[in-house]
Amino acid sequence: MFKEEFENTARTQIKEDSTIFALDIGTRTVIGNVVAVSGESLRIVAQSITEHESRAVFDGQIHDIFKVAQAVRRVREDLEAKLGFKLKKVAIAAAGRSLKTRFAQIEQEIGDDIEIDPMICRGLEMDAVKEAHGQLREEAGDIREEEFYCVGYTVVNYYLNGYSITSLMGHSGRKIGVDVVATFLPNSVVNSLYSVLSRLNLEPISLTLEPIAAASAIIPDNYRLLNLALVDIGAGTSDIAITRDGSIVAYGMVPVAGDEITEALSQGFLADFNTAEHIKRQMAGGEDITFQDVMGIERKISCQEALEVLAPSLDNLADRITEEILKLNGNKSPKSIFCVGGGGQVPTFTGRVAERLGLSPDRVVLKGRKSIPGLLVDEEAISGPEGVTVVGIARVALDNVGHNFITININDKDYRLFHSRELTVFDALGLADYNLGDLMGKNGKDLRFVLNGERKVIYGELCKPAEVYINGETATLKSGLKEDDRITIAKAERGEDAAASPADFIGHYKSLLVQVNGSDEEALPQCFINGKKASPEAVIADGDRVEIREVKDAAGLAECMGYSLEHYGVFMDGREVSADKELSCGEKVEFRLKEQTASGSGDPVSPEVKSIEVTVNNNKTVLSGKNSYIFVDIFAVVNLDLSQISSGSKIKLIHNGQGAKYTDPVKEGDVIEVGWE
Repeated sequence: MFKEEFENTARTQIKEDSTIFALDIGTRTVIGNVVAVSGESLRIVAQSITEHESRAVFDGQIHDIFKVAQAVRRVREDLEAKLGFKLKKVAIAAAGRSLKTRFAQIEQEIGDDIEIDPMICRGLEMDAVKEAHGQLREEAGDIREEEFYCVGYTVVNYYLNGYSITSLMGHSGRKIGVDVVATFLPNSVVNSLYSVLSRLNLEPISLTLEPIAAASAIIPDNYRLLNLALVDIGAGTSDIAITRDGSIVAYGMVPVAGDEITEALSQGFLADFNTAEHIKRQMAGGEDITFQDVMGIERKISCQEALEVLAPSLDNLADRITEEILKLNGNKSPKSIFCVGGGGQVPTFTGRVAERLGLSPDRVVLKGRKSIPGLLVDEEAISGPEGVTVVGIARVALDNVGHNFITININDKDYRLFHSRELTVFDALGLADYNLGDLMGKNGKDLRFVLNGERKVIYGELCKPAEVYINGETATLKSGLKEDDRITIAKAERGEDAAASPADFIGHYKSLLVQVNGSDEEALPQCFINGKKASPEAVIADGDRVEIREVKDAAGLAECMGYSLEHYGVFMDGREVSADKELSCGEKVEFRLKEQTASGSGDPVSPEVKSIEVTVNNNKTVLSGKNSYIFVDIFAVVNLDLSQISSGSKIKLIHNGQGAKYTDPVKEGDVIEVGWE
């Protein structure tokens, strides 16, 4: 956004609207640069550095806003005196101390027949980020969840059916999982920076993170295809950025840095803090160092003596930094480490880092401002590693990389989201902690059961996808976003679970038409679920074993008609037959009470016969020929079009306003409905 304005700017014609004022507020110092574009290069036209008069920033976090504002005022006034005009706008960076990193692992079950696509994979990752966000909110207690924003995450590992795998794409499986390391930024950090600027009437034009700024200066875009780590060792914190596949993929911080080295020197040589800081800086030259301790005694030590005192502190610093690098980079070493910041200039530090990461010493290097490509400097007052981050802050603003907070409205609620790359709708919903279950939807559950020994699967209904709109226009989850866009989401609708009953399949089985005790009867197939007799309308559960048995013998007919063979004998053509006697349509069967048959009369004896009147499909109907009746007896007097069985229609059975079973008793005056639906 600034580049065209800066082209062809002459050093002698610097104007406010053709420059960027970049400010790096550190634990011990405040550094200001004013930069402009000169051809294809970035030129520093003015620079200033000052130390806080007293401790106002601890471990990179602003504590005393007024004291920090005083330091910033000194830097601005110094720059304005050099430039001859007022500075009203500024580019800044949030400290790495504010970053909070959490590890999260999550597993999800999916359908065996579903191929894993990018949306499923990204949804899994976003759920893991939400899990990490939840950990942070739980630790924060009363802090509102909107006060933390995810500024980046990295996938450590994927899992398929419990086994580690490098990529889920294209696979199918029952269970998927992911480990992520997610990084968050609290809103309070941004507010403290803005409070300092507001007291000086400075308008922020760009906000980035310090590790991003340092990486922007030292690691050009064409380097970011490599797996590199950038470590900015300041006074209070050591900030880390990881690059891979063309972008910065993770950020981190350890609250150990240069001040711990200074304090170790202070303790070891009885020097005050400022003197110890002087010793630390002189060590970079490798020469003997002369100083006065707190007793007033002038002392002279070698660099080697100082290193012996610092060994435990340097080991601790290297340990903490390398542990964080490994955590952010999936427990593996990057290809190379670039170190910036004043705290990393102590001899042997880079070698200790290389040793712990299994890298050769030349793969861990200290980068100063001279390592920044395309940088022109008119004065070398801040030429070392401590001058890198502030140049990166200016470059981020100049290139309009977009590492800013933008406001997006989601379903009538405003969210300020960290804009670390081009945001899509899906990114924004994840960062805003939108419930991704409402977004992705789920298909209905499948129903698996066994029918007469054959495995059956009825698939659940497909979900209805979420509908996405940006500013009232139809969009997709991959649509890009810009400042003040309004996103409207119509939630995805879950598909209905699969459901079935034996009645859905009974039409594929034959009925037996016979005469029973003088009455024409239709013996319908009998239904059993897990070995127990069931109504055709019974609900089949997942894993059930269902049987539908055609009535083929005397025992089956007796069960269907409600005659117990314990009390009744079966007769055909006047002769008693066995229970396994096979039957055919049209045959005549009699059931006789065994007690009366045993009395010697030899005549077929039926139970006492009575008639009842019921209402069937709004018509008065008389049932006769039995001593008691069950629902299935209705079919003897109902004209039912059996051809509809093959069309997939379900039979409707209503008894006194309630769903009925074939074996339900029927009494005088009952109201019955039978039909198809």
